[in-house]
Amino acid sequence: MFDFHVHTHYSNDCTFDMDSYIHPAIKKGLKGICFTDHVDIEYPSSSIEFELDYAKYTNEIKRLKDKYSNKLEIFTGIEFGMQPHILEADEVFFQNKSFDYILGSIHTANKKELYGGDFLLGQSEHDSILNYFNDMIFCVNHFNSYHNLGHLDAISRYVSSGSFKSAMYMEFIEEVLRIIVQKGKGIELNTSGKRYSLPHFHPEPSIIKLYKQLGGEIVTLGSDSHSPSTLGFGFDEAAATLQSCGLKYYTIYKGGKPEFIKL
Repeated sequence: MFDFHVHTHYSNDCTFDMDSYIHPAIKKGLKGICFTDHVDIEYPSSSIEFELDYAKYTNEIKRLKDKYSNKLEIFTGIEFGMQPHILEADEVFFQNKSFDYILGSIHTANKKELYGGDFLLGQSEHDSILNYFNDMIFCVNHFNSYHNLGHLDAISRYVSSGSFKSAMYMEFIEEVLRIIVQKGKGIELNTSGKRYSLPHFHPEPSIIKLYKQLGGEIVTLGSDSHSPSTLGFGFDEAAATLQSCGLKYYTIYKGGKPEFIKL
């Protein structure tokens, strides 16, 4: 299988270099991995910079591709943090750059970061969750420089345990999915949810089923690894989950084009 969500030391929140992932990936029987390091323009934390040295990054991947071409497929990618107020600057970033795969994600809500809990300050969890989905709706509606939407319901990690009920927000989730399907975009099945002690991957099966019902067919598999030890985490279960939701294929991207692989 192919793991299309892997971070390295090019992401501020990871310390492992690219080489560290190669032999573990081969040992685990993965056919390929896509390095999707963070780019978050104007990330709202003074202690974190999610920027990317594009030339250094792509040159290093080229070296690895040449070295391991007969053992592991290696793809260029980024996880791009989308925010409504800077979409024009976001589009500028992609000038004179190319990636096999661009994973668009929401890491903030109303200009406040999710990870540290700032998005919750001064308001209820419900209103904070609404901010998250309203930002997501705006971004997928007005931004086009991505292929798949990452960990759609990741907000469930950052609120009180059990307080996020997808059924309460399905109106917003459905709008996101309708836009994605209309634009020919996909989603990812991100297996990190269970590593965060959640009972499901991201997104949960009800959302995947709705995506399929709305005509969606494009789903990548990603471990969201920040360590070689979690490469391909839960992928057998993830494949079974996709099948139970009515999907027959999962997707990889080469040169920005989707390729479908039978489950």
